[in-house]
Amino acid sequence: MSSTTDNSNATVSKGALRIRNIAFIIMIILPVSALGTRFGLWPFTIGIQLLAGAVVVGLLIQVINAIWLLRKPIPATKSALRWSSLFALPPLILVAVFMQSRDDAQAGIHNISTDIDNPPQFIAAVEQRGANSNPLEYTAEVAAIQQKAFPAVRTISSDQAPQQAFENSLAIAESLGWDVYAHNADQGIIEAVETTFWFGFKDDIVVRIAANNTGSTVDLRSVSRVGVSDLGANANRIIKFSEAFRSTDG
Repeated sequence: MSSTTDNSNATVSKGALRIRNIAFIIMIILPVSALGTRFGLWPFTIGIQLLAGAVVVGLLIQVINAIWLLRKPIPATKSALRWSSLFALPPLILVAVFMQSRDDAQAGIHNISTDIDNPPQFIAAVEQRGANSNPLEYTAEVAAIQQKAFPAVRTISSDQAPQQAFENSLAIAESLGWDVYAHNADQGIIEAVETTFWFGFKDDIVVRIAANNTGSTVDLRSVSRVGVSDLGANANRIIKFSEAFRSTDG
């Protein structure tokens, strides 16, 4: 039995072993590309390039393995190829998840506001974001895209008095894991940032509470510091906050 196993291992294709090793490396690159960006080892552009490279190589490995396995290689080579296919799978799964995103998540914008005519304005965020971040201007073009892609993003109308709405908004922001870096009850303004787990991308949020005839209105705006498309992250963040706030209205 031992002799048979040794002979089988001895005849395994060196090419299959190389593919397996490469596949293992790209599996490691997947978290490293993101965490390296998060901890400041390289800029996010490098992290994205590493991730894209892992996806391309992973796809190539799957194609090569599929063709090779059709030729019915010896068991040891077949095992190496199957392991390499498994190692190369995570980057492809990640892309598949993104590709399956709803069309509205691929709108190509990163600046979302509940009030498209008079969007809440950032104050403290200007200094927090720095000079190399995306501009904070909310344009008519962005508004038109948002209206079509994210119709559920809209102003919250509440029976709550402005002070109560402010306190509830602040509590909800903190419960959602936002880092609140500025708030003013008299002005009805809350500013915060949320950081993604893997790449450490930062999105700034401003909440504006104003009195109306029946209670108050709550408007939000969420803007990514880097990148072009947010894959719906800012809109989803606002919707999640809105659902939490409406639950406080009883």
